[in-house]
Amino acid sequence: MVHRKDDIKKNLAIDTNLDEEKIYDEDGIIQPEWTIDEDGIPYCKHQTDYDKIIQTNLKKRFPIEFEKMLNCKHCDHYKNDNCFFPKSEVDKIENDRLKLKIRCQLCGMKIDRPFSILMSLYYKEKHHVNMPVICCTCYAGLEHGTFEKNSKRRMILFAISLFTSIYFLFTYFISITSFTWWGILLYILPFSFWGYITVRDLRNIYYLHKGRKYYDEIMNATSKEKEISRRDEELDEEDIKKPPKGAYDSSGYSE
Repeated sequence: MVHRKDDIKKNLAIDTNLDEEKIYDEDGIIQPEWTIDEDGIPYCKHQTDYDKIIQTNLKKRFPIEFEKMLNCKHCDHYKNDNCFFPKSEVDKIENDRLKLKIRCQLCGMKIDRPFSILMSLYYKEKHHVNMPVICCTCYAGLEHGTFEKNSKRRMILFAISLFTSIYFLFTYFISITSFTWWGILLYILPFSFWGYITVRDLRNIYYLHKGRKYYDEIMNATSKEKEISRRDEELDEEDIKKPPKGAYDSSGYSE
């Protein structure tokens, strides 16, 4: 994942003003610097004209145009191929994102912003921190402590949609008494639509359930670490030196 540059590109990358030189490493590669706004949307602060774009305050008035301006494809470091993420790697990630090969690990929905994926990969590669790839909706839920409530509500809504579609299909099937060509056609069309709705709802319920299990595993692991840390702090030096309960201690043995 780490991008290596040859001497020619390295010299081109460093041929900038003194302020810009500080953000390049010894190989002439720029290291991303991440920030997350109040909506849980990540951005790279080293993107070309990042400060100017932020100062325009376009997000509230023109959110779609704002998002289009802040992405790798509009960054000079991507175009010059001197970013920590090689241009080919960015293109591959974007292609996988659009094909839904990369989903939110908490709800299974599409990742709308490539920076969510790139930030996770950067922390894993650079700092050995396994940061899950999650969508902005789940991030906001975690930030405000409403993730479990929201995911449960979404599962209920998808379940209602699933059972409603099954009910209407059943009543429609009962209403068909003659299997003419038109009758068969009228049966196939709603059945196909029902199949799509069923698969969609089942998939969403599966990913939400899987995400909740993943969330519970993380929270349980964190709780155990805090409990172990708290117990260790309560132990004094004498207790720590004592052998575990049931361990063999020969100091008191005599023939």
